[in-house]
Amino acid sequence: MAMSRSEFGSLLNTLLEAERAGAKLLAAYVAELPPNSTAWTALHKIQRDEAHNCAVLIHLLLNAEVEPSMAVGDFYERGLRLCKWSERLDLLNRGQAWVAKRIAEAVPRISEPGARTALRAMHESHVANIDLCERVFG
Repeated sequence: MAMSRSEFGSLLNTLLEAERAGAKLLAAYVAELPPNSTAWTALHKIQRDEAHNCAVLIHLLLNAEVEPSMAVGDFYERGLRLCKWSERLDLLNRGQAWVAKRIAEAVPRISEPGARTALRAMHESHVANIDLCERVFG
């Protein structure tokens, strides 16, 4: 069964809040690292993906005539409280997996082809970023 406009808007705003939290948190993490180090490069790439995803989600919301949320997900505050890099990276990968799972569950119910394509690409970027973190930070 196709997702209703209301469900679609709610999903996109939930994802937007999560992506905004991730982008903001990763910007804080990247600022602590030596520029152009391996860790900086990996997290900077993921941060750019999160910011790009925010723009995509806002575009999808506006196309669906749904007001984009201005909220930042609680992921941001939780991540700021962590000091150990191992805990930070674990939270980051759990957050990436959470978003990827929500998208994978929702895509079959989304009727608009452009939105399906955009969300599939977003899903793939999250899976790739999980892999990147595992390769770089092991």
